[in-house]
Amino acid sequence: MRASLSWRALGCAALCALVLLPGRAEAHAERATYFPDHRLGEVPPYRSRGPSHVVCARDSRARIDRSWAGNGPKRRRVRMLRLRLLTRCRFRDVQAAVEASRSGDRILIMPGVYREEPSRRVPVNDPTCSGPGYWEPTNDSHGENGMLPTYRFQLDCPLSRNLIAIIGDTDGDRRCDRRCNLQIEGMGRRARDVVIEGDRRKRDVIRADRADGIHIRNLTAEQAAFNDVDVVETNGFRLSKLVVRHGQDYGVLTFTSDNGLYEDIEAYGNGDAGIYPGSGPEGGCRRYGIEIRRVNSYGNVLGYSGTAGNGTWTHDSRFHDNAAGVSDDSFASGHPGMPQDCSKWTGNEINSNNVNFFQRDRAYCSSTPFEQRRKEVVCPQFQVPVGSGLILYGANRNQIADNDIWDNWRSGIRLFYVPAIVRGELDPRKLFDTSNGNRFENNRMGVTPGGAADPNGTDFTWDEQGIGNCWQGNRAADGRAITSDPRVLPTCDSGGSRSILPNLLKAAAEVPCASWNPRTNPDPPGCTWFITPPEPR
Repeated sequence: MRASLSWRALGCAALCALVLLPGRAEAHAERATYFPDHRLGEVPPYRSRGPSHVVCARDSRARIDRSWAGNGPKRRRVRMLRLRLLTRCRFRDVQAAVEASRSGDRILIMPGVYREEPSRRVPVNDPTCSGPGYWEPTNDSHGENGMLPTYRFQLDCPLSRNLIAIIGDTDGDRRCDRRCNLQIEGMGRRARDVVIEGDRRKRDVIRADRADGIHIRNLTAEQAAFNDVDVVETNGFRLSKLVVRHGQDYGVLTFTSDNGLYEDIEAYGNGDAGIYPGSGPEGGCRRYGIEIRRVNSYGNVLGYSGTAGNGTWTHDSRFHDNAAGVSDDSFASGHPGMPQDCSKWTGNEINSNNVNFFQRDRAYCSSTPFEQRRKEVVCPQFQVPVGSGLILYGANRNQIADNDIWDNWRSGIRLFYVPAIVRGELDPRKLFDTSNGNRFENNRMGVTPGGAADPNGTDFTWDEQGIGNCWQGNRAADGRAITSDPRVLPTCDSGGSRSILPNLLKAAAEVPCASWNPRTNPDPPGCTWFITPPEPR
């Protein structure tokens, strides 16, 4: 009996690996990174005083006049303050102000569109940084020809792959020692009044790398060839009142960073996820090192992606009208913190994630390079089951409670196992170390916040694998019942689920999606993920 179970387990693992391996190819590409010591950092406060550098565009005055037009005393006062600040402008480009800054400075950007022309003139993958020490091999399909740029590349050639670069560590000890605690703030009435426009060739519009204490506030970043805003190996960050849009992959990405706050962010039109707190803080569910609040993420392939999205608390946010709303997963190798664990979701709205970008503009996406595409076209960079609200693939010990989840035509929430071999983990003792200990409690399923019924295709879809997964206190609209597959779900009071093996039929049903590729195979035969499910009655 023990031998039979072993063979079934190995067969299941091999099958699931075939299902899920493609997720590795399109995840975030980054060098080998390390978590900072969270005890040495904190979320930076907002500062209205201190040394500052002013950046302006040629039409900033006209934009100020338009933004604060009117006779109200408050508008007149703010307009005069902005015009007075404008007289201190010494820079036309944000990067020039960054290079003139010292730790603790503020960079104040007046209303305008900033194309960062000097940065654009620096060649992508500058040959100056092509020798030994500038690139490192990657053991997966990330990167370019199996290679990724090192931190030394970012330090010595900061504008080769970024329009704006805040690179904080000069001595290689992974701690910021210059341009730390910078505050970069747009001075318009709204985030859209200050626009930093990517060239669709540089990977990041704004990159903060080992830039402890960075605070980016009240501006729009758009059209990055990978990330509009990218924060890497940074201890203490705050991203406030941002619009991030039309990135090839991500709006905001943070990676192996801690003591962070996302707040009041609008993310849309991105080919992978609106926001991505990847390789999040390690805290063993005792602390949540990144807080995410009041995010509005829509019109992306994913509203939120969390590969190794550990130690995050997301609340009072909206993820709607994407192909899929939210993902926490353990897909990719080379990401610190695997397998994913310990995210908390409370008080969020996850609804109407039924937009099928996989069928829309498919031929155009496969034949047109990103730098030549119309910016409003969303071309998928990652495969998801269209019509899903929250998907947990290889996720552990997550808390999903008191959320409103409705009108997702395939599933409100999906929970599936991912074998360790998918992320490159070959230790047989870790074969079944994912999809355990997740709790789904007191969520309102298939009902709008106003109380109207608006059902999901199925409220809960589960592959029946894992130890300690449980569902309790979830409720549907008045007169309706929670829908689930399987029909009966283990409760938290009973101790939760107890099977290490998934339902093989459910795993096998996803196999045809394994060969998806955005360029060479955008519609694999037999795959149902990219067919929009019918709207539930």
